[in-house]
Amino acid sequence: MATVLAVDDEPDILEIVKVNLELDGHEVLLARSGAEALELVRRKVPDVVVLDIMMPGIDGWDVLARLKSDPDLEAASVPVVMLTARTADDDRVRGGIEGAICYLTKPFLPDELCAEVNRALEGEPEPVRRKHVQQESLAELARMEKGASAGRDGEVHPHLTRLERAPEPQSEPPHMRAVRERIGTLSPKQRELLDVLHATASVSQAASDLQVSRSNVYASLRRISRKLGTRSVRELLALVREGDLLG
Repeated sequence: MATVLAVDDEPDILEIVKVNLELDGHEVLLARSGAEALELVRRKVPDVVVLDIMMPGIDGWDVLARLKSDPDLEAASVPVVMLTARTADDDRVRGGIEGAICYLTKPFLPDELCAEVNRALEGEPEPVRRKHVQQESLAELARMEKGASAGRDGEVHPHLTRLERAPEPQSEPPHMRAVRERIGTLSPKQRELLDVLHATASVSQAASDLQVSRSNVYASLRRISRKLGTRSVRELLALVREGDLLG
């Protein structure tokens, strides 16, 4: 079970999101404003944020910017799924450039929302997917600007924000040595789970191979993450899938 923070100033939308994600096995926290969302994130970092744009006061763009610039790495790497009535291409492109990994428009299909939330949980680590989406969005913006200036020759090279620059390579976080030293504390069943996750494409596939529920897999991963000292289940999954943890 994952924790999803849904942010929207429309009570009916929040209720639809809450009911459907809970039926899909998730815990759902609700925020009716950008300020409330940021306060909830400070109390408990969710696994995914479903975020509206048009809200009074602190809008969705500001919430997204604050999350992605947060000095706390765990908060900054929370996947954000935009859910909004704004359907313009430039809004969709802006969402990708500023850090959202998915952009859904209202009215929406509940099954589609559940699928995107699960994809955010089970797919590539958020920083990897965010970078891919940013690159695709920048390329799309270049095509849009080139089309708008069709009478001019040459390529378009938009200069937007720091987001279009590739992140600087970073050294291994200091806690990783301690994480690796604790591998020997895992039980045989915990080690088997990590081996299966390394060999499969998703948590759902691993759960199927082990004949357990996906919720049980996530519960086990949370226990393993606490035992090893990784900063989140997402970090643990990234290390397992990249082969950086098991060797």
